[in-house]
Amino acid sequence: MLRVPPDPAPTVYVVGTLDTKAEELAFLCATLRSGPVAVRLVNVGTQAATPEGDVPASVVAGHHPDGAGAVMGLIDRGQAVAAMAVAFERFLSVQPDIAGVIGIGGGGGTAIITAGLRALPYGLPKIMVSTMASGNTAPYVGISDLIMVPAVTDLAGLNSLNRVILHNAAQALLGMVAHP
Repeated sequence: MLRVPPDPAPTVYVVGTLDTKAEELAFLCATLRSGPVAVRLVNVGTQAATPEGDVPASVVAGHHPDGAGAVMGLIDRGQAVAAMAVAFERFLSVQPDIAGVIGIGGGGGTAIITAGLRALPYGLPKIMVSTMASGNTAPYVGISDLIMVPAVTDLAGLNSLNRVILHNAAQALLGMVAHP
């Protein structure tokens, strides 16, 4: 008898650059784990980072058409961000268990993460908490249905304001995932 493997458990992907946003990403993961879904932390940093998360940056970078070497350790930040954006979009396209995605970032992280979010299907919950959300968001959102949340403060460590903003963004994602 042929056995069909079970569908993978719905998973919320938490995405950011662990080299600069580890504290904020850990807070988001802890908040999301209060919900009914699995949580996977994805690192999209282009430099060495500790900790690596559930999905290391090298794994994401390996989805670039030219391999991880085309992404990791590039000296030019603009080239590294553009290459990781391509890799992240391709990484997301092969994940079978995405229930929703939430990312956090400044300029570089926002460019990387929103490239992947824009490629996801309409209706799939996707939120980007960004320092760029108070300006022209057209380059990040395009014609997608991703939600941009202004970070209000710099995402350089937790403080009383960004804890509230990150908590609210996480709760919004949990609500969308629970009630598609």
